[in-house]
Amino acid sequence: MVVGKINKINLSISSFERLITEGCLYVDKTRLIEHFLETASDVQLIARQRRLGKTLNMDMLRCFLTDREDLRHLFKGLYIEKSPIWTKAYSAPVFYFDFKGLDLETYREQIIEKMIEHVCSFTDPKKLDFYLQRKFQQIIDNPKRATDSLYFLTEVAYNLTGKRSYLLIDEYDKLLMESYNTDKYENIKSFETALLSSALKGNKYLEKALLTGVMRVSHESMLSGLNNIVTFDVFGDEVYTDDYGLTDNEMNIICSLADFDRDEIRAWYNGIKIGGHAIYNIFSVMSYLARGNYDCYWGKSGTMDMISDLLNDTRKASIAKLLNGESVEVGIADRISDKASDQAFYSLLVQAGYLAFEGFVTNKSATAIVSIPNTELIMVWKQFLLENLHTTDPKFDVASGD
Repeated sequence: MVVGKINKINLSISSFERLITEGCLYVDKTRLIEHFLETASDVQLIARQRRLGKTLNMDMLRCFLTDREDLRHLFKGLYIEKSPIWTKAYSAPVFYFDFKGLDLETYREQIIEKMIEHVCSFTDPKKLDFYLQRKFQQIIDNPKRATDSLYFLTEVAYNLTGKRSYLLIDEYDKLLMESYNTDKYENIKSFETALLSSALKGNKYLEKALLTGVMRVSHESMLSGLNNIVTFDVFGDEVYTDDYGLTDNEMNIICSLADFDRDEIRAWYNGIKIGGHAIYNIFSVMSYLARGNYDCYWGKSGTMDMISDLLNDTRKASIAKLLNGESVEVGIADRISDKASDQAFYSLLVQAGYLAFEGFVTNKSATAIVSIPNTELIMVWKQFLLENLHTTDPKFDVASGD
């Protein structure tokens, strides 16, 4: 289902409430709420490439669940209104943290500031009982106690309302990606391990938690303490397959509302696969509809700096084959480890959306088939090579694409 006006596309906000109330074009993704609440695991991680709708979906979930404000009117006519899950709307405390805005130097203080904001939305901290006031002050006075912040919030909410809370953590891996292969990585990994373990493992005040990000980080390297987490990523997600990006059916509806060449838009923006199902890049499609011309919208919205730091001659040769239109067999892991191995490198490229994962060679194999699936990503790689590699290198004739 699509609601709003086809000629009113707002690419600058991720507010579900604003998109709906302002009549902007919105592709109904509210079935995600049903998937989240009906999936048995209390702690779920969804890993998807950037600009695929993760933040908007998080805000949509927050609007549905929160008991701080009745926002049920926003969902009128959408899928979830007729779902059995509708009874969960406007029902519980929800704490939303967007790690995208965290800074490598001040992330502890920023987490504490957000915790204070959430506490103040419930009550004056001075009105908490003595025990909670004391914990509140200890966290404020000592940034090292920032790892207690999320657990503390759920404890406060339960103390005041008698309800267990939902925790929504967007872009949980942002700091990890920024510090990957630097001397800050280990400290940040240790901090997030302690923060998430405290909040998500055995927390009697927690109803459910959802984390989103680009990378599936190895359980062995960071999430070993979270034996209750279930991950849904590009390699094998069979639950949230249609909840990010655009499906063929959704493109059929959009095509009936707008005048464009369906084959051309498929060639440009289709092909990244989730659990074996090809999807369209929603950011690029919406950008095309807003501007009326084909361009490398997704590629221009991010950076490949981390990838350039991990290149070597063997990996460059594989990219050259991919740019020739070949599918390539590479060693790959279904999660990112701490080591910059070939398996970790290609896993990063697949999870970040720069390559399409076509499947493992065998069910138990660590070898996978990857490709560059569409015109936009070919342009991304050609521009990357022009900016970062010597064009005189015979392996990279980027002008011809050979």
